[in-house]
Amino acid sequence: SLLYGPPLVDPNTGQNQKVGEVQPITVGRFRRILRRVVETRQSGIFVSQRAKGIKSISEEIAKIRGGEVIVVDIAKLTDDEQTLVFGDILRTIYSLYAEEGSEREDLPEKVIIFVDELNKYAPPREKESPIIEQVLDIAERGRSLGVVLFGAEQFMSAVHERVAGNCSTTVIGRSGSAELAAVHYRFLDPAVKANITRLEKGELVLSHAIFRQPIKIVFPKPAYLQEGQ
Repeated sequence: SLLYGPPLVDPNTGQNQKVGEVQPITVGRFRRILRRVVETRQSGIFVSQRAKGIKSISEEIAKIRGGEVIVVDIAKLTDDEQTLVFGDILRTIYSLYAEEGSEREDLPEKVIIFVDELNKYAPPREKESPIIEQVLDIAERGRSLGVVLFGAEQFMSAVHERVAGNCSTTVIGRSGSAELAAVHYRFLDPAVKANITRLEKGELVLSHAIFRQPIKIVFPKPAYLQEGQ
């Protein structure tokens, strides 16, 4: 296996070995992290052999067609597993649109990736990592390729500043003055920030380049009778 054999481990000595420019001590650190993920803290998604007829998420997403919605439920996975799955999805979609000469003639013109709690994968002040780089690639260059990222989180200040800064559309719900003091909200003037602290339930502030000023939007009441009405 990858954990206990080449190219990470010398089969003769059983010791970590250099891989390219990566030193043995770094290889050992990587093996410890990988062992923790796949052996000691996993929900069961890692198996030694995949059953026939079972396909991976990346294989299914690579077949996406226009008008199709694919929901990937990762709620029961550990944090490490959620990051791996999300990264695999981003890499699959990005490669479909970024690589020239794609074999897919029926590739949708655009694809939208919606992710809840984006701050888990692109937190502020985070050191460079593969998942951060993937999110930044899509945030900064995805629109020109036809890849659109929709992220939802409780606090925008909990998201990497470059990701938030590359958002073409920002929707903000009621927030406290401490949250609005973050650099992520510097595009708002003091009057708008004051209004945001007083928003009612269902009211949001939307900012987009086509509007000279942020505008208030209101969710309509549901078109059905709710309990207690």
